[in-house]
Amino acid sequence: MTATALPREFLLVAACCRWPLDAQAKAAIGAAAVSALDWPYVLRIVKRQRVAGLVHHALTTTGIDVPAAEAGALAAEAQRIVRQNLLLAFESARLQRGFDAAGIDVLTLKGTALAQLAYGSQAIKHSRDIDLLVPAAQAEDALRFLESEGYVLSAPADALSEAQRRTVIQYGYEFALRRHGREPLVELRWRLTDNMRLVAGMDAFAQPQTVALSGGASLRTLSDENLFAYLCVHGAGHAWSRLKWLADLNALLARADEAGVERLYRHAQAVGSGLCAGQALLLCHRLLGLKLPAGLGDEIQADNRLRLLLAMALDAMVGPDGATEIESRPFGSTRVALMQFLLGRGAGYFMAQGRVMSVRVSDVVRYPLPQPLHFLYPLLRLPMWLWRRARRFGHNDPLPAPKGRSKA
Repeated sequence: MTATALPREFLLVAACCRWPLDAQAKAAIGAAAVSALDWPYVLRIVKRQRVAGLVHHALTTTGIDVPAAEAGALAAEAQRIVRQNLLLAFESARLQRGFDAAGIDVLTLKGTALAQLAYGSQAIKHSRDIDLLVPAAQAEDALRFLESEGYVLSAPADALSEAQRRTVIQYGYEFALRRHGREPLVELRWRLTDNMRLVAGMDAFAQPQTVALSGGASLRTLSDENLFAYLCVHGAGHAWSRLKWLADLNALLARADEAGVERLYRHAQAVGSGLCAGQALLLCHRLLGLKLPAGLGDEIQADNRLRLLLAMALDAMVGPDGATEIESRPFGSTRVALMQFLLGRGAGYFMAQGRVMSVRVSDVVRYPLPQPLHFLYPLLRLPMWLWRRARRFGHNDPLPAPKGRSKA
């Protein structure tokens, strides 16, 4: 899929996601808004891609004439984002102080810390949860701490025995929790991703950076190099199916000069996420106007695997219209899974991804087996998948699946 084949309305939304909003970005927005646009369609794309804050800021700053109904809806959503982000910032800082007092190492991933680093503000980035990373050895302690703060499990199930918690920590990489059944949602992670081959050379807790917030609060997050690699892995792991992830990464890159961009890319290569990073840079260049260092641009654009990954990501992000969720498209999850197999090189990575795909955490929770029988989970994966599909088609599901959620 080429940029010229993308819907005009999507191209306008993408232009509004450029950062910083300099003369070149404003020119791209103006060029995209020249022809007649279907503004209700623009709004649907904005909602699907979760970039209302960026689009409202860009259209307001450039003075683009937006119909009253759509302008009002964008303004209302932008105001909601600000309120939500202030809540998340307060709670993120409060939780970090609590973890520190409990002697549990913790880093904030994405969310408040990334908004401050990328945009210098909590008024732009769309966020809906708090992502926390703790060492695997402290995952159980961290979960108990959050429960002592009034949080309750949301995924992979509402309730887990001690044995099930340990099994989830063994096979999964996150718990989701809510406080009083409402926002904010907290994702507690002990691994950066499910396939750790993509970050095999990364020590997440080495040289973390501190991000200053208003009111004297601060948060710890990954170093610049590790944060770039992680954001590339995170976006690629979801097939870059939302523009918001790419926009946030692009805004973070705007702080670096060309030499800095290449340094970040080489670090990602060194830790195992080079393909994820190359795909991300090509997407930023294609959609958001990122200028690539000459030598690096030639290198990654000549890579056949990266060209394929670029096309797959554009298809996942935009699809038939830019406003349809990938989960609602035929074989949507299959598209994501296929891309995940292409994000690393060599038999070792392929086998590791196969192991990830062969055990479903919700199956481990729903059908607990004694530790000596855990070797059966990969063997049962296909029969259990077929059974779930059969029950779904038969509209008969007496055993509800553990509660999950859509990714923010």
